[in-house]
Amino acid sequence: MNKRKAFNNKKGFTLVEMIVVIVILGILLAIMVPQLIKYVDKAKAVQCRADVSYIMKEYQIEALEKDPGNAEAACDLLESIVLEHNGKLKKKGEIFNGGIYSDVCTSKGLYTCTFDYSYKSVTVTCSEHDEEQIEIKKLADVLGKLDFTDILNFPHKNLNDYFKNGRTSINSEALSTGGYGSYGSLAKVIEAKLQEQGINMAGRSWRMDKEGDTYNLFLTDSQKITTEMEGNRVACTQYDIKNNKVIHGTIEISTEKKEKEVYPILVGTSFVPDKE
Repeated sequence: MNKRKAFNNKKGFTLVEMIVVIVILGILLAIMVPQLIKYVDKAKAVQCRADVSYIMKEYQIEALEKDPGNAEAACDLLESIVLEHNGKLKKKGEIFNGGIYSDVCTSKGLYTCTFDYSYKSVTVTCSEHDEEQIEIKKLADVLGKLDFTDILNFPHKNLNDYFKNGRTSINSEALSTGGYGSYGSLAKVIEAKLQEQGINMAGRSWRMDKEGDTYNLFLTDSQKITTEMEGNRVACTQYDIKNNKVIHGTIEISTEKKEKEVYPILVGTSFVPDKE
């Protein structure tokens, strides 16, 4: 009898106590897990930079020794280096048409390897850790998801809806008549939407061309263009979303006339990349 009493007097956790412990653990996990993920991502980025550096240095060392005389030889040489570094080659292409892509990045990023004309050096970028690659991926995603349905009586649902009637481009300074409310033009709507998504459009002029199912964006680096600047060239960045490239260069300014108003435009065909 005494043993039974002693057994019955042993205290355990109550349901309330267990719930409190679970809640506390949940709070701690909610705080710690995001920080842990950031730490892991940072470690992967560091490893990626080390891999990129390794590939570039090893290629240059072997290239100087073997001196590949053509694009195919250089391509084969880099392939052997990437595979030696535990990489699994996903695509092998012409050097001057996209380079070589490999999934050796620990974050499953695609490495793009670009050679110079002497085959004595190589530039490697990662789609997950190269800032410009991240920027163009974000821009492509934002443009693809632009939605104008929240604007009352707006004439277009999205960018595809605007371009479906044979239109091929939009210029930031282009004038519009009606249907755009307080925005004044479709260009201003696009600017506002991109700015909302963290794309820096402030104080910059731009031109967007439709390229098949995607877009080609020219964005001035630091200034708005005016009609007085016609014939001049300004520093500009091209976001070639179709080919996943960010290209720095200059572009010419021209003007167009709509009814009695004249406005400045960027001439897409005049874009000249900077020399490496």
